[in-house]
Amino acid sequence: MELRHLRYFVAVAEEGSVNRAARRLLVSQPSLSRQILQLERDLGQRLLQRTSRGVRLTPAGQALLPHAHQLLAMADATRETVAGAGAVRQPVTLGVPPGTDGIWLIALVDTVRARLPHVALEYVEATSADQLRLLGGGRIDLGLVHRPPPDPLRAWELRRDPLGIAVRPGHPLAGRDEFELADLDGVRTLLHAQDRLPAEQHGLVAAARTAGVRPHWRFAQFTEHVLAHAHATGCDAVLVVAHAAADRLPGWRWGPLADLPLRMTTWLVAAPDARPVAEEAAAVLGSCGTAGSEGSRWRECADFGDLDRTGA
Repeated sequence: MELRHLRYFVAVAEEGSVNRAARRLLVSQPSLSRQILQLERDLGQRLLQRTSRGVRLTPAGQALLPHAHQLLAMADATRETVAGAGAVRQPVTLGVPPGTDGIWLIALVDTVRARLPHVALEYVEATSADQLRLLGGGRIDLGLVHRPPPDPLRAWELRRDPLGIAVRPGHPLAGRDEFELADLDGVRTLLHAQDRLPAEQHGLVAAARTAGVRPHWRFAQFTEHVLAHAHATGCDAVLVVAHAAADRLPGWRWGPLADLPLRMTTWLVAAPDARPVAEEAAAVLGSCGTAGSEGSRWRECADFGDLDRTGA
């Protein structure tokens, strides 16, 4: 039994006619009839019965048809697997902090795939601190972190997202489009644990102290379940970026602090001895056009060496 015989049988079964199947397969009717006859001999069963309107399947033919479909599908998949074996893609692992804008991450994959078809970008979700440890140990190739990385790591600023305040529905501040630091006086406000955004949150707490504003600060490690954390701590306000508020705090009103512009900065980091393929990927990541949430900032550049250098 040959796959060719099964394809001919399936065509006749689907067309209900040897003539129509022959035209579909671009073979002569006598040749097709001989191939079907050979298949019947191989299986020892009659598969087709001629009628005044064409042909119909015998019980044996009805039993064979779904099996033939499955065998042909497996054969096609085998060809695709073998054909794709020559196009080996080199994996590049990129660390991403929890809560990163998912639409932006999908755009990064698409861009790398289009411009570097030999590269397979893979994400490893980890906090900035964990990424720096993984990078130092050679367990990831590149990282996206929210803190200036230490030497000898190389670092390039990729984007800035405004940090603002999301306010619980029904709160007196919920009608505002933007807020001022004084609005937080006496408001129970949820902030990330200090290891997530230490510089930005220290700046907020210090500015409030200097201005004589006394919010009731609450600190927690949150990403996906920020709404549950806010509910558990009884907070009416949360310091987050806009896309996180839209995704995880439905109905809460988000706005920037007009008198204290805070930004969550994202740096691309690489080890000084990064693999050549990782440097190729970094070049593409750094030269992408604007993507992500409001306020993101990308540098247009020709190659990896032209990316903006931070004071890491």
